[in-house]
This record gives sequence, structure tokens and C-alpha cells, in this order.
Amino acid sequence: MIIQYSRIVSIPENVLVQKRKNSLLFIGPLGRTTLNLQSIDPKGLAAISINQKEQIIHILTSSKLLHGLYKTQLSNRIYGVLRGYLMYLKIIGVGYRAHLDKNILFFKLGYSHDLVFQVPLSIRVFLIDPTLVCLFGLDKNQITHIASKICHLRRPSVYKGKGIRLLDENIFIKTGKKK
Repeated sequence: MIIQYSRIVSIPENVLVQKRKNSLLFIGPLGRTTLNLQSIDPKGLAAISINQKEQIIHILTSSKLLHGLYKTQLSNRIYGVLRGYLMYLKIIGVGYRAHLDKNILFFKLGYSHDLVFQVPLSIRVFLIDPTLVCLFGLDKNQITHIASKICHLRRPSVYKGKGIRLLDENIFIKTGKKK
């Protein structure tokens, strides 16, 4: 006996969802984004149907894992085209700062040279001050991936806490040697 999991995701009225061959296209007030179904489910175990009149997406799977994954991915894409995602990165350290030129970030992070980071065109970058970087985009996965790459340019030190981190991230500082 095969157990079928069913879930309904509602679509807001100002968001349009279209099904293409192996992808879903989400169009909203902030722009458009796609979800590649082939990369999530290469075996094709899930079935997705879109009802534009009732403004719902119906997900039918035999796997509980895929069931939750599809629901989360669809909800994230809908939220992205409605409101977008925003992430703040804080640069902590004496002389550590960032400079923005078009979509290229230049970092001074204590190395003998400046670090250059090319930001994709689908992500908007703002510098509120030289030590606070703001990332905005429609795709949550892409925003978190780019933020992670930027944080890995200079990870926070475990003794002093100097480096790049998320604004609301807590770093536990180790105590130094005691005499």
C-alpha cells in the first residue's frame, strides 16, 4: 500500500504561477523567479497541479520528505516575489571595511590586498555604512548562499570576534590564556 501525502499551498491574488516543462514560474510585484522541479525531484515522484481560479497549488507525493520540501520551496518563492528577502552582514575589526562599485564589492579585511567579490545581477547590494552590507533578492536560497560566501572571506575569529558575520549572529568568544 502506497501512502499519498497531499498539501495545498495558497497563492496570493497578485502572484501568478505558471507551469513550464520542468519548472514553475512565479511572477509578482517585485519581479519573477523560477523553481526547477527536475533538480528537486529527478525521479519525478511528485505531482503538482495549479488551479488559477481557486488560487491554489496542489502537491501530491508518495514521499514525506519531498512533501515538506516542495511546500517550503513554493512558499519561499511566493514570499520572495511578494516581499523579497533581506540579509545584513556586519564587518567587525579595526580597519575592516567594504566599498561598493556597481555590483562588485571590495573588502579590506586585514590582508595585504583587497578582496574582490562579484555579486550576481539578481541580487541588489547596499552599503549602509562601510561596515554594514545589505543584500536584497527574490530567491532565499541564492541570498543565503551569497551571504555565506561573503562570510567565508573572513570568518569571525574565536578569540577577538573580528571578521564578517550576520547582523544577528552570536559568536562565542573563547577566553585567552590565564597566568
